[in-house]
Amino acid sequence: MIEKINERIRTLCLKFFPYTNTVGLARSIVAMGTLLTLIANPISILFHKKIDGTIINPLLNPVQPINQYNFFTLLGFDNIVYMKGLAILILLMTISGYFMKITSLLHWWISISFLYFSSIIDGGDQIASILSFLLIPFCLTDPRKNHWQYMEPIDSAKNIIGLFSIWIIRIQVALIYYHASFGKLTVAEWVNGTAIYYWFNHSVFGMPTGMSIWMNQLMSNPLIVSFLTYGVIVLEILLFLGLTASVKYRKIMLYIGIVFHLFIIMYHGIFSFFFSICAALILFLYPTYQSINFKLWFLKK
Repeated sequence: MIEKINERIRTLCLKFFPYTNTVGLARSIVAMGTLLTLIANPISILFHKKIDGTIINPLLNPVQPINQYNFFTLLGFDNIVYMKGLAILILLMTISGYFMKITSLLHWWISISFLYFSSIIDGGDQIASILSFLLIPFCLTDPRKNHWQYMEPIDSAKNIIGLFSIWIIRIQVALIYYHASFGKLTVAEWVNGTAIYYWFNHSVFGMPTGMSIWMNQLMSNPLIVSFLTYGVIVLEILLFLGLTASVKYRKIMLYIGIVFHLFIIMYHGIFSFFFSICAALILFLYPTYQSINFKLWFLKK
């Protein structure tokens, strides 16, 4: 009986061999989001202080014990610029795919430190810290030299750890969409179908002025507002159900989900969030045991 179970597990691990460039792509996209945020923003934006020098983010208070281990504050608050530069180099190395066993640990350290370090974080930074952490066991057991490398499936006990990491990530992403969809049902504006109007006209996350003129004219029709509001909820429920869907359905939902979050960039301007959620969607909905043939993809184009 035990031998049959072991044989079944080994067969599944070979069939769903986890160490593919698909996971490497997702890992690079996560790192890219944090990298672009660090490159595009000066320290004065990432790390706000009041006129009197008080740190706005209470988690950055020097007396907080957690800051003893924060990547960006290792050299003190006056030398954050040097750690920012080092973080950029590490994230570039992460994207390159080399030294996975080292960069996986450093990537998570940077992601979680940025989550506590920056005064301008959003949901994307939270997702990045979670994904980079859950990918550590995957990277530590990956036998490849580079996460972009194609590798024929091998029979190894380490495959179980890689598969476990991917499934934990899939469950985590499903829970994100579960909370995003069903959590809206406790908010009156989402239930009555008007929430999308308020979000599109939000003082911080609202539409650009050029879009708001014609979009508000369009949303003067209550049916359109309700359709957009309930459409978001339905889409997020469908994305949550992707956890149990077939591969064919999941691939369709992947494309729809990416387009949906592209619209969020257009209307709300949350760029870093797009990279994290895009990587999450790839790990969640794409068959990660299938490698992507980038040469063939470019030739088709």
